[in-house]
Amino acid sequence: MFKRIRKQKRWHEILGLLLLLFLLYKVDSSNFKKASFYFKVQDIYFEYEAAEQIQKGINPYVAVLDSNMVENNNYATMLPLYYQFLGVLYKMADHEFRHFVELYRNILFIFHFLGGFTIYMFFRKLDKKMVGYTAAAIYMFNLWSLESFIFLKQDMIAIAFLLGSFYFFRGKKSWLSYLLLGISLGIKHIGIFALPLYLTPLLFKEKKLKPFLMDIFFLLIPIVLPAVPFLIDNFKGVAYSMLFSATRTAKYSKLIFGYHNLLVNYSDSGLNGKMPDFLLPRLPLLVATLMNVSLLFTKRITRAMYLLTSILVFTIFNPVIFPQYFTWIPPFIFAAHWEDLNKKRLS
Repeated sequence: MFKRIRKQKRWHEILGLLLLLFLLYKVDSSNFKKASFYFKVQDIYFEYEAAEQIQKGINPYVAVLDSNMVENNNYATMLPLYYQFLGVLYKMADHEFRHFVELYRNILFIFHFLGGFTIYMFFRKLDKKMVGYTAAAIYMFNLWSLESFIFLKQDMIAIAFLLGSFYFFRGKKSWLSYLLLGISLGIKHIGIFALPLYLTPLLFKEKKLKPFLMDIFFLLIPIVLPAVPFLIDNFKGVAYSMLFSATRTAKYSKLIFGYHNLLVNYSDSGLNGKMPDFLLPRLPLLVATLMNVSLLFTKRITRAMYLLTSILVFTIFNPVIFPQYFTWIPPFIFAAHWEDLNKKRLS
């Protein structure tokens, strides 16, 4: 009888997940756009061009060297893993932008669902499946996630890997947690603000130096290995491309908060101008980040709460804000809630 009940529960669980998958497909497919919608306008087109350059043996990171490090001219600013991935898609699409968009959209749909599925798995650990279904649905169907899908932003791919990383963080497979973090950063490095969390096992003396260094090794694999050919070809180009996200002007920011004069209307001087003009717009982000890290290292907030607040600090205080950044907030609200429930269960 108990076996039959367990089987019924398992089928209920599978049906619930299939229902979420079906609903997500219906919603996402209703938002499909033709390739012409993105052509020479949206980021995905310029990422396609970077993939094309790689296939032709051209280093896409070199272009930024002709810039003033302030004005954005659709430079390659992601880590090489992402462009290597796009290079594979470019080949699979037979060099056709229309096919490239279709492939990318299908992959994005998979990771859109996987992000929600991972959130569900957090709560499944606590036998709170209905909470898991609800949290997964809120993540998958909220405005920011749907907009990220429409505009083919890679954020949901990076989010899924970061959620998976946090899921395995305290388990026996810590190496997998660090590897998934590295992949997340390789796709989009917003998750760099979560990095202090991954130093805590050593700082809190939960892990000895040797196994910790092995975890760091796995973290670096997806970051360093794809970068080697680009670094050898033009180290300066790669370095400046990574730095560009921190130096570019905020005047193209899609969302403007109460910091308008401080964050947007400042001299477009970048690295070549007066230091105050460069530092002032970034000072709130720097101060808030340091405060948040200090709370983590002094154990005044939980690790999941740090993960959430690090994303909040980035989205609130970063001089350049785009709607897809807000896609990162809901999943880590649920991660923080999960950790809180888990602590109560263990206490």
